[in-house]
Amino acid sequence: MAQSPREREAEAERARRDLARMQEQSEKLLGPGDQAGPGGGEEDYAEVWGKRIGRGLGIAFALFLIVYLLNTYVFK
Repeated sequence: MAQSPREREAEAERARRDLARMQEQSEKLLGPGDQAGPGGGEEDYAEVWGKRIGRGLGIAFALFLIVYLLNTYVFK
């Protein structure tokens, strides 16, 4: 059915509000986004080292898993 320009504009405005709300509520997966605390860009010492250790262990586990699976299923 044909919509009037007013109805289309109202629908577009609702869509923009929904997208803005989703952007605010979404979790940032690959970076901090705009979640800097009151101190600006400063981060907690334990948080920085926790990230470093976690990422290092994640990479080590991924490498171990790749080597294990290659040895188990490819290089029999």
